[in-house]
Amino acid sequence: MKLKGLIRFLTAAVLACLLQMSVTRTASAQADPRQILAAVIQQLQTGTPNPAWYGPQLWQTIAMQTGNSGIYPQLVQLGQVTNIVLNGQSQLPAGPVYSLAAQHQQGVSTWLLGISLYTNRIEYANFNIGSAPQQLPAQPLPIPQTGAPTPGSVPNPPSSAPPQTSGTSEACRRFPNLC
Repeated sequence: MKLKGLIRFLTAAVLACLLQMSVTRTASAQADPRQILAAVIQQLQTGTPNPAWYGPQLWQTIAMQTGNSGIYPQLVQLGQVTNIVLNGQSQLPAGPVYSLAAQHQQGVSTWLLGISLYTNRIEYANFNIGSAPQQLPAQPLPIPQTGAPTPGSVPNPPSSAPPQTSGTSEACRRFPNLC
């Protein structure tokens, strides 16, 4: 009988610790996109990209564009990063897209980085050398809220035909991995 009580107590203590850790983790601050970009550039200059940082499609794109070396010669030529500026942020349904400019020893690279809220990976990345900051995607339009139909009833057709679209916002067409 005492053994059952001890097991229950230990189970409750472990559960309380686990709950406390999850609460503490959710309260942590989001990583600074400038620090993320500095690490990404360093990885892509040295050929050491970390596969845990990138979504599968972006990982394949990096491999294809670099001939599986993980090195972008354009970034190597720019040299070490000396400063990074966050130019803006656009919040998409699956996560933010950041517009950043990195000052290197030999020039500037401008970046768009999209980080998924679901995978916590970089799902979209684009960079240009020596250009003005890249434009962020427009904010997606909110989905109109309609009442749910009663089970078994036929929903009312819309009063006017919806506009013909490809089914996604401009932002989602530009960054499909984030929608």
